[in-house]
Amino acid sequence: MLIEENAYLRIIESSKIKGQEDTYLKAMRYINLGYPILFFGPPGCGKTSIARHILNSLDREYLAIEAHESMTEYQIIGGFHPLSMSASKDLAEEFMYKDGVVARAIMHNKNLLIDELTRAPSSAFSSIFLLLSHGILTLEHREVILKKPDDWVLIATANFGDVGSFKLSSALKRRFIPIYVPYPKRYVEEALIRNNAPATGEKVTSAILDFAEETRRMWKEEGALPQGLSTDGVIKMARYCELLMKEGIDDRTAFADAAFHQGIVIADETDQVSIQLVNELALRLAADL
Repeated sequence: MLIEENAYLRIIESSKIKGQEDTYLKAMRYINLGYPILFFGPPGCGKTSIARHILNSLDREYLAIEAHESMTEYQIIGGFHPLSMSASKDLAEEFMYKDGVVARAIMHNKNLLIDELTRAPSSAFSSIFLLLSHGILTLEHREVILKKPDDWVLIATANFGDVGSFKLSSALKRRFIPIYVPYPKRYVEEALIRNNAPATGEKVTSAILDFAEETRRMWKEEGALPQGLSTDGVIKMARYCELLMKEGIDDRTAFADAAFHQGIVIADETDQVSIQLVNELALRLAADL
């Protein structure tokens, strides 16, 4: 096995991302079965950090690439690259081989992380279907066929349904094992606040967590917001509140100010109603402090 069962606990406990034990266990079990993993879920829940922590725990280097909307098979597989920028006229008319990140990972025996998979169209990944299903990668520009190492690991991350993302084709999606990375439990984020901003205080901490939970509910159940407050946003709010209170600002003002800032992050900045919703929520919670 790539990851021994007795190493599961060590990997989980050494992670900076807390409250995601089930996510780690599922991922490591499927990795041991040889399947590519796709972490998906709301933004800011640690998908990339979890993926990197697992890959760092393996006895092999890995490559990483962040997908984007203009990505094509060229970045993934490779092809011919023109030397048109050369000062030499003769050289400028020539071409060279350029291998994509997946090809380089296989050729140099390195694992691979594809971050933000849904930021790129599915067509960019159409040439790796055989690799994901049968372990074979054809490089037409080199006229060679690469075979995936038996212990090769591919992990991808994605925000399903996020604004600006592409819909994954069914053919691509079913070649991954999708593992949902949820928002952490309240007690986990409460512990994070205590660790990162211990002087925040019980009432302000509770208000921050209430703000996070309600924005997530508005996102998930009502679709009133494009996303809920991330765990990173919770920590930023707590640290900012702690700083203001140390400067003599009262709890209510400190919380409202921090909530307004994070409200802009999670609201649709082009939709005044969306901004108004989070501002009203911030004021309502601040009034109880």
